[in-house]
Amino acid sequence: MEIIKDNNDGRLTNRDIALAAYSLAEMHNLYLRALENGEYGEDMTREQMEETIDRIRLAHTKFDALLKLTTEATEQQEEDGE
Repeated sequence: MEIIKDNNDGRLTNRDIALAAYSLAEMHNLYLRALENGEYGEDMTREQMEETIDRIRLAHTKFDALLKLTTEATEQQEEDGE
């Protein structure tokens, strides 16, 4: 079992970024299902819902790319330190 260090010093970690990316993916899926079921009438128009879904997808893509970069950088630092 992997031991995970607690990080309570306010720094952003790869786990934080992964959680944000995962949350955005879940939100994207939730909004997409609502759009497909036509459950957007009260709060938004169809166009607003589609735009929101696109923005969520784009934000997820950015966080996913950031996670990949930071993970690679961390792995490289660990390799250099060995």
